[in-house]
Amino acid sequence: MSTNQSLARGLQLLAIIDGASQPMGIRELARSLEVSASIAQRLVNTLSEAGFLEQMADTRRYRLGHRALALGARHVRSDLLYVDAAAELRRLTEAHQVNGYLGVLQGRQIIYLHTAQSRGAVVIRAEPGTVCSPHSTALGKAVLSTLPAEEAAKILGKAPYPARTPKTITDPDRFAAELARVRKLGVATADEEHDPGVTSIGAPICDAAGRAVAAISVAFIRNQIPRSQWHEIGHLVRDAARRCAASVG
Repeated sequence: MSTNQSLARGLQLLAIIDGASQPMGIRELARSLEVSASIAQRLVNTLSEAGFLEQMADTRRYRLGHRALALGARHVRSDLLYVDAAAELRRLTEAHQVNGYLGVLQGRQIIYLHTAQSRGAVVIRAEPGTVCSPHSTALGKAVLSTLPAEEAAKILGKAPYPARTPKTITDPDRFAAELARVRKLGVATADEEHDPGVTSIGAPICDAAGRAVAAISVAFIRNQIPRSQWHEIGHLVRDAARRCAASVG
């Protein structure tokens, strides 16, 4: 049976990066593929342009891109955690007219694995495979709150953190205090920190060691739900996340 050599090498390259513990450089990839650096660079360029690879701005190394992660998101739909989280989010969206999300930390970004859209008049769209900054979202805060401070700081990178809106927390000391609050309450809130006029409330889905393997959140237009009800919604999201954790073991 004949094969396309370039395609085979491209698939092999994706498998190598997927199995690596950290992003990889061109020379490392070339050695792993047993090809020249120029061939590895051409493969990387093609896969990057298609969204299957992403270059880290600070190190110039490569990791899986949003297209590859989106394919993984579709595959994980058979996973028990995915099934349980999707069911919990569906109940939340139907009962409270909010939009629901399941996400995981990938490198230094949050990637959405599942979204449950509200049937109400306002829909806040985020497709599976979409990536976002962890410091400006409830999903990201929820995940980061379960990590050691040094690890969270490494993920966040150099301060000040990028400001998505005037309300985004960009100062490391303020953000550390915010994570301490999230850790205490078990609930994260991002109030117009990622998108103007949008509030999101999230909670981590933790393993037995207390480390987040994923997180769920709900989002709504800020003026849609009275602030007096945010606390109740936070409890609902936190309880849903805890039920999902049973799937993790």
